[in-house]
Amino acid sequence: MGNLSTTDVIIRNAETADVSALTVLILQVWLDTYVKQGVKRSIADYVLSELTTARTTAYLAQDHTHILLAEVNGHLVGYCQTLNGKRNAQVQGEHQAELDHLYVHPAFFGRGIGRQLLAEAEAHLRELGVQQIWLTAWVGNDKALRFYPRAGYADIGATIFRMENEEVANRIFCKTL
Repeated sequence: MGNLSTTDVIIRNAETADVSALTVLILQVWLDTYVKQGVKRSIADYVLSELTTARTTAYLAQDHTHILLAEVNGHLVGYCQTLNGKRNAQVQGEHQAELDHLYVHPAFFGRGIGRQLLAEAEAHLRELGVQQIWLTAWVGNDKALRFYPRAGYADIGATIFRMENEEVANRIFCKTL
């Protein structure tokens, strides 16, 4: 594949026609990131109930949700989803948004696609008057834990993600726009 130039990557808003490809990308990246020791029932149940085309369609229909896609040669290779107005008690500031997802296909890691998606998402939120953008990252996701501080996000605390009866430790990152 070689190195990508910024002209090889197209960043655009998601559309209803993208639902199936987007859902498959979400599944692939989620499984690659979080399923490191094999599949157990709680993981399978979560994936089959939450990472569905119906859920992706619902997100696309929400006014406060903004989804950007990254394509290379007509193939979906990344996406970024923000939720304007989603608040976190550990974040200061009235006008907040959550960076809900920033996923890049594993074959395209390290090529600047995540940074491009993030920059576009931040610019969009800035235009809407958002002052603080925050996110949570799993403590076992070393790539994310390195990526966000380099992108100007400060680690401001801890939180727990609940999946059935399991508690999964996460870090909270925040950036002033």
